[in-house]
Amino acid sequence: MPSKADLDQVYLQAALAWLDARLELHVRRWQLAGQDPSDRFHGLHISDEKALQLTQPAASSALSEKEEKNLQKLEEAALQEMKKLEKKAQDSGFSPRLKALQNIFDLTSFEWWAWIICLAPALDLRYERIYGYLQDDITQSAAGTNLILNLLLPEKELSRLEYLPAFASQGSLRASRLVIPVGNSAKAANTLRQSFRVGASLVNWLFGEYVPSAKLGTDIEFYPSPTELPDAEQARVFSPPEMPPLETIQSLKPLISLYGNDHFRQDMAVGKLAKDLEHPLLKIKIRPGEEEASALEKLSIATRDAKLLQTLLYIQGADIFIDKEGTLLPAAFEILSQAKDTVLLASKRPFRLSADMQGNDAPLLSVTFTSLSAVERTALWNELLDGANDSLPQKEISILAGQFNLSSGQIIAASSSAMSSAVQEKRNLKMDDLFKAARLHSGHHLAELARKMEPRYVWEDLILPETPLTMLKEMVSMVQSRPMVLESWGLGRKLTSGAGISALFAGPPGTGKTLAAQIMANRLGIDLYRIDLSSVVSKYVGETEKQLEQIFREASESNAILFFDEADSIFGKRSEVKGAHDRYANIEVSYLLQRMEDYDGVAILATNLRANLDEAFTRRLQFIVNFPFPDEEYRLKIWKVLMPPDLPRVDNLNFDVMADRFKLSGGSIRNIIVSAAYFAAANGGVVDMTHLMHGARREFQKMGRLVHESDFLLPKKRSK
Repeated sequence: MPSKADLDQVYLQAALAWLDARLELHVRRWQLAGQDPSDRFHGLHISDEKALQLTQPAASSALSEKEEKNLQKLEEAALQEMKKLEKKAQDSGFSPRLKALQNIFDLTSFEWWAWIICLAPALDLRYERIYGYLQDDITQSAAGTNLILNLLLPEKELSRLEYLPAFASQGSLRASRLVIPVGNSAKAANTLRQSFRVGASLVNWLFGEYVPSAKLGTDIEFYPSPTELPDAEQARVFSPPEMPPLETIQSLKPLISLYGNDHFRQDMAVGKLAKDLEHPLLKIKIRPGEEEASALEKLSIATRDAKLLQTLLYIQGADIFIDKEGTLLPAAFEILSQAKDTVLLASKRPFRLSADMQGNDAPLLSVTFTSLSAVERTALWNELLDGANDSLPQKEISILAGQFNLSSGQIIAASSSAMSSAVQEKRNLKMDDLFKAARLHSGHHLAELARKMEPRYVWEDLILPETPLTMLKEMVSMVQSRPMVLESWGLGRKLTSGAGISALFAGPPGTGKTLAAQIMANRLGIDLYRIDLSSVVSKYVGETEKQLEQIFREASESNAILFFDEADSIFGKRSEVKGAHDRYANIEVSYLLQRMEDYDGVAILATNLRANLDEAFTRRLQFIVNFPFPDEEYRLKIWKVLMPPDLPRVDNLNFDVMADRFKLSGGSIRNIIVSAAYFAAANGGVVDMTHLMHGARREFQKMGRLVHESDFLLPKKRSK
């Protein structure tokens, strides 16, 4: 008994022997019809004699009875050999690959032989020349529809037109990507002018090797053996949710929707399922932002390959196939309905089958991949840092897990990055390494919509009265304590809105609102993004909400503090509705209030005019921190805190005079110090009162405030 590979090859040779006999028959008929290939203009013109022949039945092309019988015997011998080989293969428990392809794709006998005709030039270049000869065009080396019909059907019967749908885009051959239109022939108005070839990946499969189509590139992975998939113990560590029972999957062969943001746990769950089913797995990745047409083409090729390889098909990034109403695109469903086994689609949101779509009674199962809880994230951090976290405070790891809502894949990458950094620097792992790595592996798409700020300040840099300063520290403590309060103590189960923290920072410009946000971000070890709301608000209806939604959506994956500056542009006092403009303005405010309630992160709003905010808005905020204009006592503290210790200066700088004479906010004081430093750099290199007074004068001029010359007189020197 020959091996399976040998039998596949012999069977293919028998099929080509049949094709050779059929081609010889038509070449002889072509010659007897008066064709003259030696004509230098052959194929480029039609002679008078040829035109007359075209109007008559092809009686002259009939072969002699003996010659036709001999060719028919060759065809019959090839067919008999194929049947014998099929029987041998069946006795050994398999089917020749060429025959299996017909069964896998439910091809009719006509479609199957048409595919073999298209395949032949990929196996032997002599078929290209024969096809060119029979098609009266040596440049047309691929089999055209008309040639296939001539080879497989009686030449002059009109019934051959009934087979044209086999070559349509929705026919089995093209819909399953078994044949590919050549060049521009796909656009030909006349179907008979179309020509087709077989892709290299199918040829490779025919010879027992799977090489993915170039269209799939590196976006496809094939696991022919379940032993290559993650083991059950590894899957247990990453806590994938329960999949449907194996018996259900085996009997229904359903579409399975895996939805959520944790792609790694989805991978683990699919790998474990394939291993439990002892089934190969084919995984395809659809990249974010990919064109729908390209994604559908990749889906079609992957579905074909999954049928060829008899594997589970797993599609990662399937969101592109879900419309805004949450239904699977009809084009995607039509492709997937051709699959003969279970198909798993991983996406961020679930999908359903449209009620208007044919075949919407197909079995569809859904599995939710909720975000890891803070407790689960803590356990995963500890698991991954096993041995390296002995010197790290467990409380700090819990805070890290609570502040960064990372997926399991992000935690794996972050832990590896942090440990690699410590090893590279030949030192023990520190909490700073973990916080830095967690920030690095959070989502960063928000940077396209907001400006990232580098938090460099600490509490000592902020001069505020006791009450607002205490409230700021309470906010930090609340962020750090969320996992315990919301999960361990169960309060999160009682909340109807998001578990985030919202605050309003109100006060005149320069009083420390932005500085406070930077200090909080620095203390918490998370990123800070500033959004200028004046640039978000749009005069076009619905555009403001669209931009706000995009900001909050991206922020949900960034684990960052959102700092909305210039909030007066949208959070002003809601007016009585007197017209369409007022009604739309109120809709904007209401939308933002609702979106903030649903947000799980930290959102801070900064406004200069506290009085412009109505009660309906302030009632929904957890913190309202007032930043008062500093009085003389606090101005003096600000002068001392903002003066850098390394700044060259005289010993007798009189900050009391500056605090007393100039009623300025901290931002203006900072500007004066910067201006004085540059002025001093060009005039002696040491800051003195002259430089400070010069900076103050410039600041007042910039602000457009009235300048009293007496305020800028230098104070008398103190007597010794």
